[in-house]
Amino acid sequence: METEALERPADLTIWRTVPASSPLAQPARYDTLREAIAAAAGALTDPAKQPWIITEEGEILSPNWIRTYLN
Repeated sequence: METEALERPADLTIWRTVPASSPLAQPARYDTLREAIAAAAGALTDPAKQPWIITEEGEILSPNWIRTYLN
């Protein structure tokens, strides 16, 4: 991934994998991909949440991609 892509907007959706009283998905728009990845990192600590990111270019980043990037 290009370094420049980290400074472009991105959408983060956190899907719930177990039934919950809150909505199944929590979509949010971030000013930069870096911010979206940071927010996704917090969701990865909860096994009931699956963060997915869509970049400005339309690339879909899975929870596994996010984990690998953070490590």
